[in-house]
Amino acid sequence: MINYIGLGDLYRIYLTMQRAGAGFNVAYIGDDFQAEHKEQFDPGYMRALYRFGYEKAARGYPWEHAPPGFQAEDR
Repeated sequence: MINYIGLGDLYRIYLTMQRAGAGFNVAYIGDDFQAEHKEQFDPGYMRALYRFGYEKAARGYPWEHAPPGFQAEDR
């Protein structure tokens, strides 16, 4: 549920920025992250997630201009 609340907040912020004519930049871990999630609080999974994000950022991860599930509008 917490995951969906956060995603809903992200969508709301994106749509608010669209209505205001403002830019929107977001970085997120997409479906390209694959690691086994054994339990609710899994330190190994969390380390793998952090390492994946860190390595993406170190290579110059480009900003997305819309959240997952939306296509950015050209302005």
